[in-house]
Amino acid sequence: MEPIVFEHDNVYIHVESGILEIFKRNPMLGGYRTPVKWAKIRFAEQKKGLGILYLFNVEDLDEPLYASAPGRLPFRVEIQTADEPLYRAFFTDLAHRFNRRVDA
Repeated sequence: MEPIVFEHDNVYIHVESGILEIFKRNPMLGGYRTPVKWAKIRFAEQKKGLGILYLFNVEDLDEPLYASAPGRLPFRVEIQTADEPLYRAFFTDLAHRFNRRVDA
C-alpha cells in the first residue's frame, strides 16, 4: 500500500504501514506517532476562528478515530476552524481504510 499523505497549511500527516504520524511546522514541537488502530483525534472549536486537534491514544479499541469533543490533552495542533472539514474528510477516509469509525 502506498503511503497516505495529507498536507495543509503547517500540518503534515503521513500514514505508512499502519503508523500515523502528524507534524506541525514548529521548531518547539515534535510529532505525534502511533498505530492508526490506537489513534484518537478530537476536534474542539476555540475562539476567533481557531480550533484544536487533540491527539492521543484510545483507551478502548472500539472508540472512533475522529470526533468533535472538548478536551485538553498533551499533543495538540491548532488549525483554522474553517479547515476542520478538510481534516474530517481525511480522517474519515483513513477510518474507512483501517476499519475504524468517525463520530460527529
